[in-house]
Formats: sequence, C-alpha cells, structure tokens
Amino acid sequence: DVRGKPEQRYVIFSFSSTLPSRSYSLYHIRMKTLTEKTFFHFVKCPRWVSRDIIHGKELDKLEDLLLDDSVFPEIRLGVLKSRGEFEHITDEDQDDAAMRTLSFMKSGAKTIAGGVLIDEHWVGRPDVLERVEGKSDLGDYYYVAVDVKRLHIAEQIKDPHKLQGAFYAELLFRVQGVKPNSGYILSPEGAILRYDLESFEADFALTLSEIEKILAGEEPAHILTSGCKTSPYFAMCVDETESCDDIGLLNRIQREEVDELKRAGVSTVLELALADSKMLSQKLLDIDDERLRFLQTQAIAMKERLHKVWEKVEFQKSDYEIYFDVESDPLRDADYLFGVLIVEKTADGSFSERYEAFIAERPEDEGKAFTAFAALLDEHQDAPVYHFGWYEISVLSRMMERYGAPEGAKQSFANNFIDLNAFLRGKIIFPLSFYSLKDLARYIGFEWRAEDAGGVNSIRWYHEWLETGNRAFLELFRQYNEDDVRATRKLKEWAEEQG
Repeated sequence: DVRGKPEQRYVIFSFSSTLPSRSYSLYHIRMKTLTEKTFFHFVKCPRWVSRDIIHGKELDKLEDLLLDDSVFPEIRLGVLKSRGEFEHITDEDQDDAAMRTLSFMKSGAKTIAGGVLIDEHWVGRPDVLERVEGKSDLGDYYYVAVDVKRLHIAEQIKDPHKLQGAFYAELLFRVQGVKPNSGYILSPEGAILRYDLESFEADFALTLSEIEKILAGEEPAHILTSGCKTSPYFAMCVDETESCDDIGLLNRIQREEVDELKRAGVSTVLELALADSKMLSQKLLDIDDERLRFLQTQAIAMKERLHKVWEKVEFQKSDYEIYFDVESDPLRDADYLFGVLIVEKTADGSFSERYEAFIAERPEDEGKAFTAFAALLDEHQDAPVYHFGWYEISVLSRMMERYGAPEGAKQSFANNFIDLNAFLRGKIIFPLSFYSLKDLARYIGFEWRAEDAGGVNSIRWYHEWLETGNRAFLELFRQYNEDDVRATRKLKEWAEEQG
C-alpha cells in the first residue's frame, strides 16, 4: 500500500508470523521522489542526487531559480497573462494540485498554469500545460508541457532543458495516453522555442536509468566538475573524493577518461603520478600520449602541491590596460554592473590604476550603464582588455546587439579582449581540481574582502538594493566586482613572472 504525500511516500509491507508473540510487523521504506529538478541535479553532480536521498538539503529560492534558468513567478505570470486567459493551480498540497490538474485536463482547459503530474514516485510541475489538437485518452486533444525560461533563442536550449521536457512527456503519456514528440520553452519576451524529443529519447532513457539506479541505492563515481559547486553538498563531495584520492580530482578530467584509467588499474591521483607512462599508454585506447602526459603532470602537481609551467606565458606590451568584469541578474535579465580596472603607465615609468563602476541602479538603467562602458572602450580602442571566462563575451555581444555601440568599441570587442581562463589553461597546470578565478587567485595569495563573496551573493545584494534602497548593499556588490578585476590583474601579472 502506498501512502503519504508524493515527497514523503512510504511503502508499507505487512506480513504475519506463526510465532504467537509476533503477530504483525510493519516496515516503512522511504521512496525518494524524482522530479524535473532531479535531472538538473544529476547533470551538475550525480552525487547530488544520492546525497539528497540521505540528507535532504534544499537550495534557497534564488539558487533554485538560477539552477534551471527559471524566472520569478511574477514574470512567469506576466508572460502568460499577455497571451490570454488561463487556469491557475495554486494548491500547496501536491496531491490536491494533481487532482485539480487532471480535472482541468479532462474538461479540456486551453491553458493550465502550475499544474502537477504524478505517477508513483515521479512528480512533474511544468510551468504550463497547453492543449493542442489530436487524439488521446482525453478526447480529440492532448496536452504539451511548456516551461518559462531565461532563454531567448533555440540555440540556448541545452540537454538539461531537454531532459526536463522529456520527463514531462513521459508523465503526460501516463496521464493522457499520448506522448508529445516536441518540447517547448516560452521566453520572457513571449517567444515559443521548440525542441525535438524523439531524437533525444535514447539520451533521456540512459540518463533516467542512471538516476533510478542512484535512487535505488547505487553510488555514482567520484568525479568533480564545475557543476558540483552549485550543489549544497559540494564540500562533502570534495572531502569524500580527496579522502580516497580518487582520479576524479583532476581538473576537467572526463568521465570516460576516469573509466578507462580505472580499467587500466589506475584509480588514484598518486597511482597516476607514479605510473610508468609508457607501460600505461599501452593499456589505453582512447587517451593519446599527449593527453596522458598532461593528466600525469596534473597528478604530479597535485601530489607535490606545486604548479607546473607547461608553456611560457607572454602577453602583448601596452601602456594602457583594461581589466573587465560584469555583474548580472539572470532572473531579471539585467546586467547591472560593468566594472573596469584601468592600468596606465605614467611619465616616470611606473603604473597607476583606478577602478570605475558603470552601475545600472535599476534594471531599466542597463542601457545607460552599458553605453558609458562602451564609450570607454571607444576612447581606448587599442588597449588590451583582460577578463576571466566566456561569460563577459556573451554579455557584451548581447548588449551591443540590444543597444548598439561606437565603432571603436566594436573594434575593441572584436580584436582586443583576452580571456585569461582560456589563455592560461593550456600553459600552467595548477595543483587544483577547479580553475575558477577565485580558486586560482587564492592559490597565488589574493583574497576577496567579503567572506561570502560570490556571484550568487552579488545577485542577492542587488536584490536587497532594489528592495530596500540601502546603499550598503550597492557598495557590497560594487566592492565584489572591484575585487574580481583586481584578482584578474594579479593573476595576469603572476602568470607573466612564471617564465
């Protein structure tokens, strides 16, 4: 007998005994719910799923929305209202919400917002269920699932979004007898983005199988990725992986590479560091000698706790340099701070530096802040602009398309931007599992002023600023941005000194 709410279902087994003192015994076994969020957890870090079964930690509202590119509820409802009338399910109890959803589906409601689909331990909450023409168990129509996401073009739809959509399709099949062959995303501007589910079916089945194994008690392999940092169990994952010195500690090692090395008898970082590379190479099929040498050098660096210079680092010489970082609020689709550290050579041969922040104090001021930043690029169009990671490039590309920019700024963007992350990755091997700006800067001795400095907290401070008008919060995210660009400069100068 299955009882309880979907998030706390229990299977109750009752059996009798011939012993007179033990007529009945009841055993309650917790069944872990599988939701659309589970697929995002799995893609970020498979051990997130297994740890969630035991510890049940949850992300806060902001982190949860950021995880799967969702939007604020008020934005989602605003987009739906602009498209016409809809039925809105607000029941807090999932079983009640599922019953109301099914009732609306049977009655043929055109649009259902906030619906719940349940089948055994599967629970799905698509943002929207939309009726379309076709045959199903419901009648001459069936429903497709639509999620409102911070995506603007179909090319931004990634595998985690498709996994989510495929999960909804499976649930809809169990409810209406017809499986949709397309998934849909509704952009904040009201555009419908379609993606194919039929060609993705094999990938979904494989991922679902892996998740169900974890839910059944199988422990996934120890592999640390950048996605692990979003997990509430990140520190636990690192401790476990370090405690067994698992080969998954190596930076950006692929799961297939871990499996192949383990088949060849190399399971730990120490074993790889001490391995005879020629003999090991003979046992490997898909890892070539150059890649093996790189991985082994990583392992040696970790064991010695020293970085290794793989290739000499050289930058162009300039009397004027710009270090750049951007702060963004994805939930409002707003880029609220364009920060620069300007380093300029003075008459006596020394260098002066100054920090400038182009801040959008309200989301609607974004264009004004960007225009001021673009004017700086236009004025110094020949100066190298250093940043860390691909994100700044994607933001500026979007800003220039949205607001335009002077010709000099466009030339600077096309020719002078240097991504330190990409530039250094193949040149210096660090004794670290992660190569984020904070990881590398702290390795070379740089510290952020705020103990809780981070991109998510920058967004929190921006939200607090918008809600309270307290300039202390504005100063916190401004200071965080300044520390980011100063860390970028320190990393660039340190790398130059490595010879």
